[in-house]
Amino acid sequence: MIDGEIVACASEERFSRKKNDESYPKSAIEAILRTCGVDANELDLAVIAGERFDPAGILTHKWSNFSIKDRLREQRDYWYPRIYQKKQLSFLDIFEDKIDTSQYPGNWSEVLDFLKREKDDESNEFFKDFRRKVVSRHLGIDPKKIIFAHHHRAHGYYAYYGSPLSKDKTLIFTADGWGDDMNASVSLAERGDIQILSTSKNFVIGRLYRYITLLLGMKPDEHEYKVMGLAAYAKPKYYKEPLAVFEKTMYVDNLGFAYKEVPADLYFYFRDRLEGYRFDSIAGALQQYTQDILTQWVCNAIKATNTKKICFGGGVAMNIKALMEIAKLPETGEIFVCPTPSDESLAIGAAYVAMHDICVSKREDPSKYLKPLRTAYFGPQADQTDIKAIIELAVTKGYPVQEKPKSEYVAQLLDSGRIIGRCVGRSEFGARALGNRSILADPRKQDIVRIINEKIKCRDFWMPFAPTILLDWSKEYLINPKNLKAPYMTIAFDTKEKAWDDLKAALHPYDRSVRPQIITEEENPEYYSLISEFKKIAGIGGILNTSFNVHGEPIVQTPEDAFSVFERTKLDALILDGYLIEQKQL
Repeated sequence: MIDGEIVACASEERFSRKKNDESYPKSAIEAILRTCGVDANELDLAVIAGERFDPAGILTHKWSNFSIKDRLREQRDYWYPRIYQKKQLSFLDIFEDKIDTSQYPGNWSEVLDFLKREKDDESNEFFKDFRRKVVSRHLGIDPKKIIFAHHHRAHGYYAYYGSPLSKDKTLIFTADGWGDDMNASVSLAERGDIQILSTSKNFVIGRLYRYITLLLGMKPDEHEYKVMGLAAYAKPKYYKEPLAVFEKTMYVDNLGFAYKEVPADLYFYFRDRLEGYRFDSIAGALQQYTQDILTQWVCNAIKATNTKKICFGGGVAMNIKALMEIAKLPETGEIFVCPTPSDESLAIGAAYVAMHDICVSKREDPSKYLKPLRTAYFGPQADQTDIKAIIELAVTKGYPVQEKPKSEYVAQLLDSGRIIGRCVGRSEFGARALGNRSILADPRKQDIVRIINEKIKCRDFWMPFAPTILLDWSKEYLINPKNLKAPYMTIAFDTKEKAWDDLKAALHPYDRSVRPQIITEEENPEYYSLISEFKKIAGIGGILNTSFNVHGEPIVQTPEDAFSVFERTKLDALILDGYLIEQKQL
């Protein structure tokens, strides 16, 4: 953040090529400093998101390295004996084979030694000091410049200050699995005055989605979106009974949450009660329960504050279908969700928290200084040297290469059914590809879904793709009576009949809902030009856009990453800054 504006952000996984990399983001930090032309000694503050963290999870690479079998082992060998048999167990003893003390900065042995001493009363200060030392040594800055931001403040301030909504009276909701002893909050903001109305420690949805994902044989903390995609296929008459199982637990109590029956845990409790129900019925029941809880919660807050404008942060805000149902409520007005509202965006939220507090300490209005996000293209841009090296390699291997390809030509390729990877400009921050690290295709052709899945993405057959839609055409395709902004693929919409033909491959195949990126020329001129040329040829105002990666890998960052996917998957063509590489003609 420079002068209240976010100018760069990136995740470590883009550089390490390790999905969900939870290690210290050394490469990402160095990349964004280079991108901004900032030396570490120029930094006024470095802010660490989260006053507490999970050292055992990081030591064992729980999020990036645990398989589904490892997650099941965690339930059976750690949580079940601990919760049901009251045994005192050590997570690190059970997963001793996973411990990595050599990860950056190479002195994690002191963390491991501390954990074995189990001095819980000292733990938070010890870990704060450890994290501060790591950052200080890496950047060469005074430890006094390194501060911490509360997890849910970071989620909420990102949702509020990052949004383009006017900063008059606004409700801020945060909801996730857990962070700094909280998992949900409601706040009321007006200009720079943010008042917390309610905080919760017993909100279950984030963790419930995690463990139902595991129960359905998928990877928790990664594949929840698959459960959401699966849910749309379920019919209410079939998921009525599993829905009743969920409804016997948590319910909305004013601005907080209470329980009819408190589950002892969230894996074995629901495993025992959901046994025998179809997988799609369980997914449908969970999604319906999520929507019911969130819509009631939002309605209660609106009624209590007489405020219709809302923004949402935290991992639960990744549930685009629940946000769609909230948007449909007659009680709600303007709604906005910033890109990737889950924990990836905590770094941005932490910067907003720090700057907010500085302004408040000077008795100044933070909303005058903190600028909303203008874009999501916060990652580094490819170096021309790297691009030329890939072009030379492509030529050497016999691939046809075209310099300065015209948008009209690329649009013609798309119209003829070609599938094209685009690695251009600065990369998008977060989980959604927004054109600069995207795979593009003609959305009219339903069979394109099968081709992309089989040749490139290796996605589950039930999962939908998404479109980028020109702003002028969004009214032709989307049911959006409140004219909500959707530049970042963070909210779903029902669609009009015209979209069923024009965008059929980019809609959910069952309920025809859509998670669009609505684009303007100002946001991304080159990408907008390409879609506009496609519109001239095909007569439609959108394009299929999915993230540029193979399933299970991070989105590509560099030309080398992109060319690797191009060769491994047989994409028809690859766009790099100023160049087009095509597959060899047989």
